[in-house]
Amino acid sequence: MSLEAVARKDFQDAVRSRWLLGLTAFFVLLVSVVVYLVRPGEGQTLSTSALLGSIFVRDALVTTLIPLIALVVSYNAVVGERESGSLKLLLALPHSRADVVFGKVVGRAGAIAVPVSVGFLLPALVAAIGPLSLQVGTFLGYILLTLLLSSAFVAIAVGFSSAVASNRLAIGGAVGLYFLFVPLWGAIQFPLRLYLGTGGPGWLPIAGSELLRLLRLINPTGSFKIVSGEFVGGLLFAAGRGGTEAAGQYGTQMEIAAFAMLAAWLLVPPLLGLWRFEGEDL
Repeated sequence: MSLEAVARKDFQDAVRSRWLLGLTAFFVLLVSVVVYLVRPGEGQTLSTSALLGSIFVRDALVTTLIPLIALVVSYNAVVGERESGSLKLLLALPHSRADVVFGKVVGRAGAIAVPVSVGFLLPALVAAIGPLSLQVGTFLGYILLTLLLSSAFVAIAVGFSSAVASNRLAIGGAVGLYFLFVPLWGAIQFPLRLYLGTGGPGWLPIAGSELLRLLRLINPTGSFKIVSGEFVGGLLFAAGRGGTEAAGQYGTQMEIAAFAMLAAWLLVPPLLGLWRFEGEDL
């Protein structure tokens, strides 16, 4: 119950944040503008799969904005209270440090779910009145996958916030993590693709193509793109249903690995942050 109490209070504090309100408005506005721009002509309809596939340009909008929102809202989750002194009061109550760290993850993830859900549902309602042939299951499934991505970045930010001792370090870490996972990851992979495209050097223990697949999986946005792309196309775990591995672009093993990697990002950063946080003298 201690974790639940921390999560509830943190959620209430986060949803009142001006940052969250501003990012919510921006996300809703941007998605609405894109929905308007890709609307079909008179007499035509737009399927949910086509909407999700074209609007977000193969998830580019989601994988650019969602990590930013999650990191901005969560970077000071623990260290902010540590610097203000309120963390000592929180720990004076029957809360363990694990309750604080994982309660913050749950609370901030719940707070992020507000702008994400509003950002998707309002444009969907507008489009459903007009030319959108809404497939509720596909649309809601994509929202849930997006919430999984946002929760992974919340966990990364909270874990980092738990491990550092100052707000300045937390800000620097959030900026560095965003640039690493979003714009720089592709820049890092591009020369590697050119170098490893022919199979890679003989001293590598795995084939060059397998190394590139691993690099894509390690990044939470890469794992999200694998899962969401297969889901929107109706190919997620299609090999198991159709009996052929070629039913999906990546295959069942890659899809399972992508889900496992997202789950790992949900758990490992908070655990590492807690390990560092447990040894700190407040």
